[in-house]
Amino acid sequence: MAIVKMTDSIESNDSNTDYECKILSQSNNTGQYNWDQSLQSAILSAFFYSYTIFMIPGGILADKIGGKTTMFYATLGSSLFTLITPLSVYINVYVLIVVRVLEGMLEAPFYEGMMAILRKWCADFEVTAYIGISISGAFLGTIISQPVTGYLSSFNIMHGWPLAFYVFGVLGLIWCIFWHFLVTEYPQENPYVSETEKKFIKTFAVKPSIVPQPIPWLKLFTYIPLYANCIGQLGLSLYFDIILSEMPTYLANALGVKITTNGILNALPLIMLFISLNLFGFLTDYIANVFPSKRLIRGLMMLVGSIIPLIFNFLIESAGCNFVLVVLLISASMLSLGAAFSQLGANIVELFPLHTGIAYGIVNTASNLQGILAPYFVELFTYHHIHDRRHWQHMFNTSSVILIVCGILFAVFVRVTPPKWAVAPNENKQYAV
Repeated sequence: MAIVKMTDSIESNDSNTDYECKILSQSNNTGQYNWDQSLQSAILSAFFYSYTIFMIPGGILADKIGGKTTMFYATLGSSLFTLITPLSVYINVYVLIVVRVLEGMLEAPFYEGMMAILRKWCADFEVTAYIGISISGAFLGTIISQPVTGYLSSFNIMHGWPLAFYVFGVLGLIWCIFWHFLVTEYPQENPYVSETEKKFIKTFAVKPSIVPQPIPWLKLFTYIPLYANCIGQLGLSLYFDIILSEMPTYLANALGVKITTNGILNALPLIMLFISLNLFGFLTDYIANVFPSKRLIRGLMMLVGSIIPLIFNFLIESAGCNFVLVVLLISASMLSLGAAFSQLGANIVELFPLHTGIAYGIVNTASNLQGILAPYFVELFTYHHIHDRRHWQHMFNTSSVILIVCGILFAVFVRVTPPKWAVAPNENKQYAV
C-alpha cells in the first residue's frame, strides 16, 4: 500500500490505448520516487528472498529454543527494521532493498515459532480451530493496516507514507513487551491458565520428547504428504499474494481508485478471509470428530477453497470498471479460500508433532517462493499494460487455475496420521505404516 503512495503512477508505454477503464485509470498520484515497475517488483521481492532462505533454519531454531523466544526476536527484529525503512528510502533505493532483505531474514522464523508453540497448547481434536484462529490474527492485522496505511499516506506530514512505518514499527515493539511477560512456552508454566485447562491440555495435547531427537532429514524430504503440503501452500500463497500485494496497484492503476478508498476496499477481502478461517477451522474439527475419515475432510475442504475462487474470478471480467463489484467478487473468493487455508498448518502439526517447526519451515519455504515469483508473475501479464484491466484479468484467471491444480494434488496425497519417526518415543498413539 505504501509503495503506491511513494511512487508516481506507472504509465504504460504500449501503443494500444484502447483501455476500457482509460478515463478512470488516470490517477493523480505523484509520489516522491519515479521507480518503474521492474524496480518496484525488486523492492517487493527483496523481503521474500531472505525470508524464504531462512525458513528452514528458522524451523530448526523454533524446535530447539521454543516458539516463544523465536517469535519474540522475529517480531523485535522486523519492527526495528520497519522503523528505519523511511531512512533507508531517503538514503538510496538500494539501501532500502538491503533493509528489506535483512527484515525478511529476521522475520523468517515467526510462523515456525508459532507452530512450535501451538503444538504444546492445543488438543489433537482442536488443532484446526487453533491454527485458524492464530493465522487469522495475521490477516486481522492486515485488515487494520491497509486502511490505516492508506489514511496515513494521505497526510502531508513527511509526505505521509513514512508515518505508516513508524506507527507499525512502534506497535510491533509494544507487542514484544506484552508477549514477553504474558506468554509461556508450556501451559503448565503460565499463571493465567486455570488448573482445569492445564489438566485438559496435558491429557490431550502432543507431549514433547524427553530426549532430544535428531532431525530425520532423509525421511522428511522423501515423505510425499510433506510435498503435498508444500504444493498446496504454494498455490494458495501465490493466489493470495496477488490479491494482498498487487490489489492496491490494480485498483489504483487499472481502475483508478484513490489511495484512501483503495485502502478501505483492499481490506474487505481480508475481512472475509478472517471470518472464513475461523469458521472453517471450527467446522473442520467438528466434522472430523464425527466423520470416520479425517483425511477425506481435509481433502474436500482443500478442494472447496481451491475451486470456488475461479468462479468468482471469471465473474470479475463481466464487472467491467465497477470497482465496488470487483472487490465484492474478490471478497467472495476469499470467503471460500479460508476452507483451504485452514487445512495446511493444522495438517503439519498433526503429521509432525516432534518436528513441527522444521516441517513447517520446509512448507513455508516452498510457499514463500510466491513472494519472489508473484511480482514478476504480475509483471509478466501487466508490463506496459499496467492500466489495461484485461491483462490483469488474464493474470487472475491463470493464478486461479494454478490454485486448482495445487489443491487437487494436496487432496490426493494428504495424510493425517503421523509416521512413526515423527512422534516422540514416549508417545502412545497410532502411527501411520
